[in-house]
Amino acid sequence: MRYLLVLLGLFVANAVQAMDCRETPDCKAMGYSTESDPNCKDDGYIFCPFDQAYKKCVNMNCEALGFTQSDKTLWCASVISCKSDSTMTLCQKPCLATDYATLKELAESGKCKVVTMRNDITIPQNEGITLHADTIIDGGNHTLNSSGNKGFDVYKLNDTSGFKNIKLGHTQTQMQSGFRFLAALNDTYHISLENIDISVSSDDKGDAQRDPWAPVVEKGIYNVRGKFTLDVQSVSHLISFGYNTIMNFMDAQVSINNVNGGGGDLATGAKVNLMNSTMDANISSVYFPHKGSATLKNSKANFKGLGLFYGENKEENEIVLEESTITLDTNITSSSKTYINSGAMAIITLKGSSEHPSVLDMTFSSGDLNHGQTNIIATSTTDKLTLNGVTYHPTRVGTTLLSDVGNSGNWEKVSQ
Repeated sequence: MRYLLVLLGLFVANAVQAMDCRETPDCKAMGYSTESDPNCKDDGYIFCPFDQAYKKCVNMNCEALGFTQSDKTLWCASVISCKSDSTMTLCQKPCLATDYATLKELAESGKCKVVTMRNDITIPQNEGITLHADTIIDGGNHTLNSSGNKGFDVYKLNDTSGFKNIKLGHTQTQMQSGFRFLAALNDTYHISLENIDISVSSDDKGDAQRDPWAPVVEKGIYNVRGKFTLDVQSVSHLISFGYNTIMNFMDAQVSINNVNGGGGDLATGAKVNLMNSTMDANISSVYFPHKGSATLKNSKANFKGLGLFYGENKEENEIVLEESTITLDTNITSSSKTYINSGAMAIITLKGSSEHPSVLDMTFSSGDLNHGQTNIIATSTTDKLTLNGVTYHPTRVGTTLLSDVGNSGNWEKVSQ
């Protein structure tokens, strides 16, 4: 108590020394006012000791100033707290983008869970964006365009980043080699895509010394929901999904078109998973080359293209149908040579049930079953295999060389 009295005495002594006793201090000059502050609480004032008509707000009404207690981390890049109540916050800078500079800054800052585009945005040539971890760009159904004349990654993706409700367009000229459109920075990173429309074009046709091979999507684990549309317009070897890529389509409606360029493969060294989804694909080359694979669960895929598998040096490819259907038609291509499998060691497994049998229906040029070794595994006698219009049911569970189905005794022809 003695200590407090000493401090109070020192305070009064200092005040007296600073005060001109011949004049009453000016309350206005000291920061007091006779006006009421609409943002001050009713009991939030202190009064000037020399004139009680003057007052000063020391406890602001945070709610009147627009501060709230809601979580703003999903849409706000910069949050400030009310001085009177630190639990009340206000968004100082929202995560909204109307131009490339702002979009890039917000998407790379790590301060926004979701960056929302308010209009179409064009990225300067050979420029891109590196999405921070746990950051999503919501296009608001607008278009984000990019372009390049050299090989580079347009979108570098950290873990748990991605896009939704957006149209992504890109034009590649001169140099396609080394180009990747969506590229996760690590094979194990999870990328989120929801309601995406991607359009990529390239005029690079390569030369005798240079193969322009490049993927639109490569590396990472992509979790895709809603509508997914991919349209590839290229001259040569621009594939859809590249090495070390896993495409998980869940409750998705997928449409893929990659028919203009030679070598327009679907999943080169990549894995495609369809779960409760549909896929309609039309490509100019092979669906699952070089260890590419697919698993369908309660899903349906319609494939049109040059072939199903391709591999070298006994590379293994695999398709698993769990209560699902694949229809493949290779006769729609302009090539005079089509095939189910060329050079690869391939396995097709049918895992249907009596209620939901798996179905594989393939139309191809005659003799094409012998280009590669393809085994078909039946796990249920209710499944169905159709080859060029001839339908078979398995008579027993087991593995059969696809080219021997008609003569093996493991399958029974039911219609022709």
